[in-house]
Amino acid sequence: MPIIAMIIGFIGFLAVWYWRLKMLSGVAKDGIKAAETVANLPRKLAFKRRSGRGGLQVVDDPREAATILMLEIAQARGPLTERQEASIRGEIMHHFELNEADANALITQAGWLARETAAPHVIMSKMTDFVQRSPGMGRKEMVDLDGMLVTVSEAEGSPKPEQLDLLEIYRQKAGVRV
Repeated sequence: MPIIAMIIGFIGFLAVWYWRLKMLSGVAKDGIKAAETVANLPRKLAFKRRSGRGGLQVVDDPREAATILMLEIAQARGPLTERQEASIRGEIMHHFELNEADANALITQAGWLARETAAPHVIMSKMTDFVQRSPGMGRKEMVDLDGMLVTVSEAEGSPKPEQLDLLEIYRQKAGVRV
């Protein structure tokens, strides 16, 4: 009988310690969740700040703005074609030194940002101003971007008048002479 009491006592002892360890692991998990929440706070606050704005107001990278410009040039001809998208992707990969997956993500992001905005000439004007004001953007970079826009406009053959009009808006705003 004393052996059975001792076994039951030992099992009870193990059960109590098992329960305590389980409670401690729960506390540790809650602590990790709290730390992750604090670590993600700047990102969440930035998203909240940006989510109050929409469309082109959210653009904060000159590469996004340049991609929006290329999309506007391409779409001035009509709906975006595979050739035009491939041309944009190629220009992004070459000039921005991104891999194909990142280039596709940038095209998707730029398309999403410009989806419900103003007329193409307004977008060209705003995004050209943004690119010009961006740090590190000099005359050479603006001429390079002009070349990228021309390449995209010629993806489906000779540029249409609408595309040439948008190119002219870019060139006037950027001070690029052809």
